[in-house]
Amino acid sequence: MNGNELDLANDSEILKIRSPRSRLCGPFLVITKNLDERWAIVAMSWDGKPCLGIRWFWGKSGTPISRNFPTWLVLPHEVSYAYIKSLSNEMLKASVLEFINKEIDENELCKRKYN
Repeated sequence: MNGNELDLANDSEILKIRSPRSRLCGPFLVITKNLDERWAIVAMSWDGKPCLGIRWFWGKSGTPISRNFPTWLVLPHEVSYAYIKSLSNEMLKASVLEFINKEIDENELCKRKYN
């Protein structure tokens, strides 16, 4: 279940999407999500490099998909930095920026509290 049936209120459901395994490490943390428009942005690593990814959860499979597997669209770093600047939670903003800049790893990113 990756489209309309996925429970977006539950971050662990979003984080289960881990394809393609050969290129993706994570996702580690849901940065933001929109329950009405059904999309999420996550922190992950692609080809060993920290980045942000986005995915839409509507229709039968959501988008993007590859070979019938749900995948993440990797955001370019310029877009990621602009998005990170827009975050209102200062702790989250600082941590995601540190992750993208390779100053902290995914373990440190996930163990910090953002509420």
